[in-house]
Amino acid sequence: MERPRLHGTDGIRGRIGLFEGTDEDALIALVENRLLSHRSMRIIGEATGLYLCETIGLSPLVLIGWDRRDGNAGLIDNLESGLSAAGCRTLRIGEVPTPGIHHAVLSASADAGMMITASHNPATDSGVKLFNSGGFKSMPEEENQISSLAWSLVDGRLATPQESGEIMEVMDGITLYRENLKNRLETFCELLNIQFEEIDWSGIIGTQGLVLDCSGGAATSWFSDGLSRRGLNSIEVSSLLDPINKNCGAGGLSPTDSWSLEELLLNHREHRLLWTLGQRLQENDGVPPWSVGEIVGAALDGDGDRCLLIEATEHGLKVVDGDLICDDILRATSMMDERAWKVATSIESDLGFSANLQRLNQQHESITTAVGDRWLSVALSSDAIGKQRWLHCEQFPAVIGTEDSGHLVMPVPVPNEDRLWGMVGDGAATLLLALLSRVKLRDGTGPNSFEQGWKKRISIQPSNRSLWTGDNRLADLMHETAESWCKSPLQRISIEGEPALLFLSGTLQEKPISIAIRNSGTEAKTAISVRFSSGIERDGSELIETLIDTLQPHLKP
Repeated sequence: MERPRLHGTDGIRGRIGLFEGTDEDALIALVENRLLSHRSMRIIGEATGLYLCETIGLSPLVLIGWDRRDGNAGLIDNLESGLSAAGCRTLRIGEVPTPGIHHAVLSASADAGMMITASHNPATDSGVKLFNSGGFKSMPEEENQISSLAWSLVDGRLATPQESGEIMEVMDGITLYRENLKNRLETFCELLNIQFEEIDWSGIIGTQGLVLDCSGGAATSWFSDGLSRRGLNSIEVSSLLDPINKNCGAGGLSPTDSWSLEELLLNHREHRLLWTLGQRLQENDGVPPWSVGEIVGAALDGDGDRCLLIEATEHGLKVVDGDLICDDILRATSMMDERAWKVATSIESDLGFSANLQRLNQQHESITTAVGDRWLSVALSSDAIGKQRWLHCEQFPAVIGTEDSGHLVMPVPVPNEDRLWGMVGDGAATLLLALLSRVKLRDGTGPNSFEQGWKKRISIQPSNRSLWTGDNRLADLMHETAESWCKSPLQRISIEGEPALLFLSGTLQEKPISIAIRNSGTEAKTAISVRFSSGIERDGSELIETLIDTLQPHLKP
């Protein structure tokens, strides 16, 4: 009998908890109850180690990094123990942002890296992400093999050699990451022909400086200070005294969020960044201490791989999501670079962005991918040669990927290699290039921004995800329901990496629309996303409510 996958959209995640029982029960608890225990992490380490030994050879070197969660210490020990039993050499790099494991793997020429994190999830959760020797996240076919090995271990059909793999000296991962971020800033400045220390930030950043929220992650103690030393006044509002991701970060904001001045003045919001901005407004007698269009805040999630901005509007504040950030970068680089770029967007990105790239004066290539930044990386590195999937380019490669959640995947130089570039999502790097792009656009004349469309995402929760496959009779019913509401045909599109996805594409009032229904990879919920391009004069909320009302009764646990 085929056993279920242990991995979700982005690695393995679950609620940290104690567990007493068999090894098989430990994996069942992880799959069915999202319980991540020391026992299950040991098995994951053994299975991953066996996979690496089978595919790479004897004694592969695996780096281990983690974020700041109280329950991580025991998970680290058990993961390392499992890897060692399988015959792997291990090396700890310390507390780092997720992109830090990417840089460490490349710098150490390691065979793999494993990051213990649950991204923007609460501190009560943790998990693990696997990176290969090229710095790319694991793919489903690799994860399926690891899951199969894990079930074989607990069934007794397979055993690890119970070796004692070498545990190597600790690497200073955070120093390595910070040095790499500094080098990337220089690369970005060169790309846009800007001197960072000479920038006049007026009109770009609010006069009181940038409110930065690193979610209590690895960048909390140094990122804002580093920006301020270089002339960009910044203050950090998250605290290392609180659990990671508590009341803060990119995970607490939605790409479509906005707030009126009246809402900000209420000051009852739990989100720290918004509370701080509300305090600034209140201290100025309700008069905005910022100008329309200025960036007043930025939020990174706890593991530091994504970023959202907060921009002043005529009536309050709004989120600048990943699509808008990517658009700013493309518009700014078009002023310096006549190359056609390859642009990857997820099935949840704004249709106004991806459907209208011709306004950027180049024949940019647009690719639609599954949800998850690994799929952006795959799409952007499709032309790469060799198992490492690195790009060969004399200058900054003209590729970029975006999700509206704030994940931006961009090229990064490979250490100790000439003209080779990897791909990684990094919230701090995204913030730096986003702000530099705004400076470039302020000081020159670039293409217009895209006209934002309408989008909304609602989840059915709890959901019996096994009943939704994306291609069964229930999917046919949802296809028929959507076409009936739109009064026009909708085409089913297959997207690599989304096996339980119903993705419908078509037009409404002769303008592009799309509908996506997919299971969450980490929680017991099924999400429905509707996207309209600009100019459609029908109520998308009515459509999404119709779809919810039709689907929800069929997915009751």
